Amino acid sequence: MTTGRRAATAGVTLTAAVVLTLAGGCWLAAWNAWTLMRAWQADVKLVVYVRDTATSEEIEALRTAIGSERRVRSQRLITQAEAEEEFLRFMQLDRSVLAGLGENPFPASIEVSVDDTAQTPQEMGELAVRWSGLSGVEEVRYGEALLRDLSAAARMVWVLGTAVGAALAAGVAVVIGLMVQMSFGARHDEIILLRFLGASDGVILKPFLLEGLAIGTVGGLAASLVLGGTWLVVRDRWSAALDGLVGAWLARVVFPVEFVAVLIGLGAVMGGVGSLVAAKRIRQVAP
Repeated sequence: MTTGRRAATAGVTLTAAVVLTLAGGCWLAAWNAWTLMRAWQADVKLVVYVRDTATSEEIEALRTAIGSERRVRSQRLITQAEAEEEFLRFMQLDRSVLAGLGENPFPASIEVSVDDTAQTPQEMGELAVRWSGLSGVEEVRYGEALLRDLSAAARMVWVLGTAVGAALAAGVAVVIGLMVQMSFGARHDEIILLRFLGASDGVILKPFLLEGLAIGTVGGLAASLVLGGTWLVVRDRWSAALDGLVGAWLARVVFPVEFVAVLIGLGAVMGGVGSLVAAKRIRQVAP
C-alpha cells in the first residue's frame, strides 16, 4: 500500500469514526432523553382528594376499592397534617404563615401510582372518572396536560434521534463506498491481471470487502471510545459540578455496554454495504 493510499485510508477511517460518533451521540441522547421522560411520566400520580367529612371507615373502604384495581402499583394515604408538613417543607416556609388560616386548610388525599402500561392520559383518565364517583371522594387529579406532553415529547425525541442517527450511519456507507471506488481505480491494472488469470468476482472483491469491514469496525470502535469517555466526564464531573435539575438529569445519563457492540457492528455492516455497492465496478473491468 502506497503512502497516498495509507493517508486516504486513514482519512476515511477518521471520517467514519466522526460520523459514527455523531450517529451514536444522537441515539444515545435520544435514548437518555426518552428514558428520562419515561421516568418523569412514571412519577405522575393519581391524587384522590378525600372530603373533609369522610369518616375513617369511608377512607378505608376507598383505599380497598383503589387497591383492588389491577393497574394500581402502590398507594399512600396523606393525612391533613402530613399534607401541611409537605407544603411547608416544599415552600420552605415557617408554620407561622398559616396561623391566620384557622383550621388546617389542606385536604387529606390518597396518592396512587399505576403500572407503566397505565401511564397514558386515556388509562389514567378512565381511573380518575371511576374513582370520582366513590363515596368520600372530593375530586381526582393526575396532571393530564403534563402526562400528555411527556408522552408526545418522548415519542418525538425517540423518532427524531433515530432518524438523524440512521441518516448519519448511512453516510458511513457512502464514505467507505467512495474509498473503495478509489481503490478500484488505483488497482485497475491488478484487477485486469487477475481477470486474465481466471479469478472470479468473489476473489477480486474479497480484499476490498475486508478493507471496508476493517474501516467500519475501527470507526465504530473509535466512536464507542469517544462516546464512552464523554459519558464518564459527564457523569463524574459535570453532574457533580452542576446543582439542581440539570445536575440531577446528568447524573442519570447512562451508557449501555451493549451500545459498544452496536456501534462496532454497525460500522462493520456499513463498511461491508459500502464495499459491496462500490464493487459493482468489478464487472465493468474487461478481462
